[in-house]
Amino acid sequence: MKTIRVVAAVIRDGEKIFATMRGYGDFRGLWEFPGGKIESGETPQEALKREIREELASEIAVGELIDTVCSVV
Repeated sequence: MKTIRVVAAVIRDGEKIFATMRGYGDFRGLWEFPGGKIESGETPQEALKREIREELASEIAVGELIDTVCSVV
């Protein structure tokens, strides 16, 4: 079984929570929280900052961990 570590951001502005629409692949057109794979040598926080910079051209401050989910594919 292969383990792939990923991160996702729940971006909040007051009562609003933001998501992004996927633009490619099998889930194109569906909504998701932005994020992606954790690269070798990165902490989850570093990976999240990098992914948001790459996907949204934005800088973020990483807050507290919301949850950890394990899935078998």
